[in-house]
Amino acid sequence: MSDLSNPRTTGLASAPERDDELARMRALLDRPLPPEEIAANTELVAARGEAKVGRMQSVLVFAVGDELLALDADETHRVVGATAVRRVPHRTNAVFAGIANVAGELTPVASLAAALGVPGDGAPTHFVVIGDAGARWAFGSARIEGVRRVDASRTVAAPATVRHAADGCTKYLAPILVDGAERMVAVLDGARLSALLARSLA
Repeated sequence: MSDLSNPRTTGLASAPERDDELARMRALLDRPLPPEEIAANTELVAARGEAKVGRMQSVLVFAVGDELLALDADETHRVVGATAVRRVPHRTNAVFAGIANVAGELTPVASLAAALGVPGDGAPTHFVVIGDAGARWAFGSARIEGVRRVDASRTVAAPATVRHAADGCTKYLAPILVDGAERMVAVLDGARLSALLARSLA
């Protein structure tokens, strides 16, 4: 992780440096997106449109540390490849890792493993982005399983022990097919999760 304690990263850069930063930003925005990133986001957008059709729901399944977790598709903004995270002096902590350039937008990045008390937190390959415009958060995932459709009639309320273990962020448990076997996966509440991550900045 790089530091924000120098003038360029704290907004005090000179005009030529700002021009250089702007040129790099344009190059970033103009770059072709990797096929897997396009596919993941296309799948996610399509899932939002059908998330509550009939008795089926669409969820995005991902790995954090040693756990498989999920979010309702309509509570997930996008999935992108992980980028460099810059530490923020005197603000970075176990949950708030720093900020990253996510599709041209500076976005706070959190360790979901630390926030939820999940064991293990390997190097992420992707960021999952949640939250409303102006209040976005990204968190790393070592593996994106993709969008899965689940039968709403087969979901179950999370036991109290699970709700407390995930700091009150688990909405329900859903049976999801992973690697040929069905597993009960905790589906997180996007609004509660955003609020939990925001508290790391308090």
